[in-house]
Amino acid sequence: MNLKSTLAISALLAGITGGAGVAAAEDWYVRGDVGVTVDGEFGDPSFDDADFDDAAMYSIGAGYGFANGFRAEGELSYRDNELDDNAIPFPASGDAQVTALMGNLYYDFNRAGRWQPYVGVGVGAAKFEFDGQVFIGSYEADSTNLAYQGIAGINWQFSDHWSADLAYRYFQIPDAEYEAGVIPPFTEFEEDYTHQAVTLGIRYSLGSPAAAPAPVAPTPPPAPAPMPTTPQASICPASEFVVYFEWDRSNLNQAALETIDAAVNRARQCNVSGAIVVGHTDTSGSPAYNEALSERRAFVVRDAMVSRGFAAGAIRTEARGESALARATADGVREPLNRRTAVTISFR
Repeated sequence: MNLKSTLAISALLAGITGGAGVAAAEDWYVRGDVGVTVDGEFGDPSFDDADFDDAAMYSIGAGYGFANGFRAEGELSYRDNELDDNAIPFPASGDAQVTALMGNLYYDFNRAGRWQPYVGVGVGAAKFEFDGQVFIGSYEADSTNLAYQGIAGINWQFSDHWSADLAYRYFQIPDAEYEAGVIPPFTEFEEDYTHQAVTLGIRYSLGSPAAAPAPVAPTPPPAPAPMPTTPQASICPASEFVVYFEWDRSNLNQAALETIDAAVNRARQCNVSGAIVVGHTDTSGSPAYNEALSERRAFVVRDAMVSRGFAAGAIRTEARGESALARATADGVREPLNRRTAVTISFR
């Protein structure tokens, strides 16, 4: 292992051990990445750290993210690089292909946020294949070797399930075995293969948000019988309806629309004196952002009620952000029961 690779891995390990954990949901995920080589080298007694041309690399992975911010992952990757014609001061050609099966350990910072920087390390087995020519000599390799890598990147979560990755990868096979000579049998050598790349990928979380309980309007007790000589209007108790939202969203899904329909239909049965619409959020996000999000949720429910015939002047809205949780959680937790707007309708 050379000094450059040692420093890279040490820096990543320091980042992992120095990060503070956050509460986050646990889930399985799969991912795919494509990258471009930014530096590739292979050293032997004749080339002495010959460089490779820039080329694409590919990797796929599957893993599990833990609530403490760590992720464990299995990865399959493929690299294919041609020897740079200008890598050494005499004519040479060659091609290196590496197929690696790695076990990676990551640490995600800000797991509850939309942007999640991360660092990681990996170790595994790599099949190294190389075929090259220098002057009249040949260089060949077809061996399986120990490999390791260091990774640093940032993840952008643009929906509950989908996110995009941008990462830097440092990959090395220390003491990769190969043979060199003019005619067989060749002499065996061992040199380092090093590959650095920038990758762009997509990740899909297999976990699904916990389903919010279906809102059910309380069954009103029987209305008291009207006085024979003084007819009374229908009397109803105050009713509460709860509209649930997806994470970081204020749009109404089908279940939410059905809940609002039920609330407005209930209001039509009685003499309505007013309604209070209160927006809430979970604790993932800053308090200021959550207050604004809860306000948007309250407004969208109010507007839906008005469009169904509820008098706008009879509706009062409030935004409470993350200050009144339906289910108590730590900061930074995505809790479906807390992503809600409560509608309380009172009647005369």
